[in-house]
Amino acid sequence: MMHEFNMELSSQEEWSWLVAIDLFLGGLGGGLFLLFQNLDLPPVTGLLSLGLVILGGLVLLAELGHPLRAWRALARPQTSWISRGMISVFVFIIAGLLYIAPSFSVFSWLPWSPTSSGGRALGVVAGICAFLVTLYPGFVLSASPSIPFWNSPLLPVLFFSQSLLGASGLVLLLSPFGFDGQALQGFFSLAALLIVANFILMTIHLWTLKRSGLAAREAVSLFNRGSFGWTFRAGVVLIGMILPFIVVVWVPSAVVLAGAFILVGSLLFRYCVLKAGVYVPFALI
Repeated sequence: MMHEFNMELSSQEEWSWLVAIDLFLGGLGGGLFLLFQNLDLPPVTGLLSLGLVILGGLVLLAELGHPLRAWRALARPQTSWISRGMISVFVFIIAGLLYIAPSFSVFSWLPWSPTSSGGRALGVVAGICAFLVTLYPGFVLSASPSIPFWNSPLLPVLFFSQSLLGASGLVLLLSPFGFDGQALQGFFSLAALLIVANFILMTIHLWTLKRSGLAAREAVSLFNRGSFGWTFRAGVVLIGMILPFIVVVWVPSAVVLAGAFILVGSLLFRYCVLKAGVYVPFALI
């Protein structure tokens, strides 16, 4: 019997738009909660962050096709980043709700507040879980040795920084609705800094993989050709980074538009990362 290797490159087809939307919503919610905690944003911002994570979970259940079996994903936290991520999501939702609830008059009867010792403990737990919610998709993907574009220690950092960038875009988009004007001035600088940081991290990631193996080089080349290349260059780079940077630095009166641009680019970033999952299937014949 003859054995030969099939070296034809393939791209993963299992994860596409629904998974990208789930990763986008979850990262957006986790990043927004971190901004809410550290930048003294209105309590409704924290509530919105929880809603986004819950909505992302519902999208993921729709993608799974068998929602009643989703509990199995919780069963292996010692070995699976998917399990760790889902546990982080559940704990984040519970701790986050308990932490935020006393900020609203209808729940003012609760025996703790965000500034009490119990409230601060809930805030720490919720903040740690929000941080993990932004990170774990990168760890899930980077644990795939057969897909070089994903198998990088930089990917979790990219997902975290993209989550903060998307969250800053959402704050800019909602800035006309009750946000303090003086606080927003500092937010412009933060958004600009996050755009630059994400651009640098993404450039390093692509530059490093371009000098790696065959599948990694093929994945990087996808970013420069065809409709996929246009999605990345026009959607992620131009709309998601360059235009928002110009707006927040030179045209701050149009920051709502910058926020919308950042959100579009943040969603397309997740989609591009998933579609760049190129691998070499080794089939024995």
